[in-house]
Amino acid sequence: MANYLLYTEPQAASRLGISSITLRRERQEGRIGYLKIRSRVRYAEGHLIDYLARNERCPKLTQYSELDNTFLENVQTRIRGARAGMILKPDKQSEHLLAQMFFKRRK
Repeated sequence: MANYLLYTEPQAASRLGISSITLRRERQEGRIGYLKIRSRVRYAEGHLIDYLARNERCPKLTQYSELDNTFLENVQTRIRGARAGMILKPDKQSEHLLAQMFFKRRK
């Protein structure tokens, strides 16, 4: 019998670096697998790994015609700073909270 490590929704969301609301939305839209034990939703490690693999994006490498007409041979050493996937895209709830903080009236 296989030994599965199961995560609750808040635990799985924390492991993925997203909110519980976003994880629930992803589950309801069929973008992430899950187990249902009676009325409880649980996520196995494999569900989280599959979800991350399906959402992995590779940055497009473009030709810099203004600087040089040749394709950059060693792009990895020339790229500095944040790359695609390193910064989490905020969900609707965090965008809303940020807007509330930004537009809050000062006393």
